Amino acid sequence: MNKRKVALGPGAASLILIVVVLSMCMLAMLAQVGVRSDYSLSSRSTEMITKVYELHDKSERRMAELDAIVVRCAKEQTDRQAFLDLVKKNLPEDMSLEGDIVSWTEPLDNRTMNCEVQILDPAETPRTKWVNYRLKVDEPEEDWEW
Repeated sequence: MNKRKVALGPGAASLILIVVVLSMCMLAMLAQVGVRSDYSLSSRSTEMITKVYELHDKSERRMAELDAIVVRCAKEQTDRQAFLDLVKKNLPEDMSLEGDIVSWTEPLDNRTMNCEVQILDPAETPRTKWVNYRLKVDEPEEDWEW
């Protein structure tokens, strides 16, 4: 009996090699596109988080400034209403006092931190307490595509 051998010639081996190389190139390009988009997203997230923490830092510094005003006014007045009136006089222009709630905003680019703090009894610790601490984004970033 004659047995026939199936042999692949050099053309078939070259064709298989070309298909494998092209597949590897496509996978490399897809990986590069994925890495580039991940890097872009990470960079934008870093910028956003940096801005948010900068707003938190500003508002905490303003809270410390308010606490210093409360301590200074508590030394001068013991009556609660007279104390609050004195605090209102000593507040910076961008802070407002309604009742025992002090409010202000911290703007940065297109973000705004709305802050509200309640003034507690100045003889006790803590003297102030956060009531509202909200971040508001006025408009989305231009380079963010949704």
